[in-house]
Amino acid sequence: MTNKDQLTYKLSEKERFCLTAYLQTGDQLLAYICSRKRPPEANAEALRSMSSRWINSKPVQAFLEAERHRKTILLDEAIHNRSKEDVIAELNKLVTLSTDTKLKAEILLKLSDLEGWKKEQKHIEDDTIRYYLPLRCYMCELYKAAKPVDRQPE
Repeated sequence: MTNKDQLTYKLSEKERFCLTAYLQTGDQLLAYICSRKRPPEANAEALRSMSSRWINSKPVQAFLEAERHRKTILLDEAIHNRSKEDVIAELNKLVTLSTDTKLKAEILLKLSDLEGWKKEQKHIEDDTIRYYLPLRCYMCELYKAAKPVDRQPE
């Protein structure tokens, strides 16, 4: 066991849970208050000081560093193993969450490119079957125009 592992084992389960939440929210005061067995009764300034000391302590820093490292490894694996369907699903989520119309339009364009909607539309047009009826010479406009005009003698 390394020194960092020994330091992180000094933390309680409740502290580890609160530190994991701290990594998500960034609220060190709330993480400190929630990690205590009883709610602290100190004033706001003292609470900030105690939470700062707690966050900067060696066991907490060792845990945060290990947790950040673990998350980057998981993210790297997730990025490399993304399929086309995963990317489409994530883009769909981004479109629904986005409030910026320009960003929404760009995401929708990327979605249409990924799903191949342009190709599908062209493909549908090419599937149209056209039937042509045979044309007789006397019905053809070209034939009629080239045919000498019958003149009657005057």
